[in-house]
Amino acid sequence: MNTTQQTAASRGVAPAIAWGLAPVGWFFLLMGWLFMDADLSGPVQTGLGIAILVLPVPWLLWASWRMPRPQVRTYLAEGGALAALLLSLFVTAVYFLLGADPTETAPLGFTVAYVAAAAVLIAAAWPLPGRRIAYGVPALGCAIFAISVQVPQWRNGAHMGSKLAIADEVLLNILLGEIVLGAVLQIARWLLGKRRAV
Repeated sequence: MNTTQQTAASRGVAPAIAWGLAPVGWFFLLMGWLFMDADLSGPVQTGLGIAILVLPVPWLLWASWRMPRPQVRTYLAEGGALAALLLSLFVTAVYFLLGADPTETAPLGFTVAYVAAAAVLIAAAWPLPGRRIAYGVPALGCAIFAISVQVPQWRNGAHMGSKLAIADEVLLNILLGEIVLGAVLQIARWLLGKRRAV
């Protein structure tokens, strides 16, 4: 391998390492925000939290729309953004729903956040036909969850002392399951297409 090839290889490795470590850095930011809850004023804590929780959105859209494929750094960026977005959605659910009365509709901010997440997943899948099932299924789950918490008849009290409404617990688990289901269906479709090509 000559000097030019070595330089090109090193230029490819460095971004891949950086994108691979990006989710770790984001996770530490999130943990820092959670641990500093008692040390920050309300507006500062809320603003910082929103900034951290929203960060996976431009990250995922950049990986989907702008980064070259097929490259390792692109897949690492996309996977890290997805993992961060899903954890962000979980934290958002806990943040909004644990502080709400389980017998009433959830705060409107929760619905806005989850509808926005569904739109982001759809936008990220648009340029990637090979991701439309994997992103579309959880996008549908986000939209259903966002609407369900605004239906009073579905929020009929907590279960076994939990602060979450029964419907919230069920739908949150369904959403997590849909994320896995979307990935499995996408892989199954890819394998089926590959088998037909042979």
